[in-house]
Amino acid sequence: MKSLFDRSVNLELINRIDSLSADSKPLWGSMTSSQMLMHCTVSFKLAFGEMIPELNESYLNIGRLVRDRLFDTDVFNKNLATTKEFLVEDNGKFDDNKILLTAYVKRFAGAGPEYSDCGKHPYFGQLNMQEWDSLIYKHLNHHLLQFGV
Repeated sequence: MKSLFDRSVNLELINRIDSLSADSKPLWGSMTSSQMLMHCTVSFKLAFGEMIPELNESYLNIGRLVRDRLFDTDVFNKNLATTKEFLVEDNGKFDDNKILLTAYVKRFAGAGPEYSDCGKHPYFGQLNMQEWDSLIYKHLNHHLLQFGV
């Protein structure tokens, strides 16, 4: 599994993000490229505890059912359900969203796998940095593929 802590993977993701434009169109789904950048930033905010998700037993039960399968696969299926934390309706400013997501990719790598002040995920609850790494890589890769990069 690829890791954001691997310098070459980190640079690859940043280059893929950089290749997006405000006019990039999704191959599936309805998000704009700007919304996708904002959507992917949420994972980093959760990982760093900057956003506190609403934890409810229904979501956590779903998380328990799919956790092993999700962490054992390299890719996400298209059109998976999400929680309200990840729903983005506003487009925001594309260039600002691109800069912010790139900064989070770099910050995450710089924090390293030993970082211990991790936040919670709406479906999986408390995760350690290695689990966040796996989840964030798959999520970001999924959405970059959605936009053909």
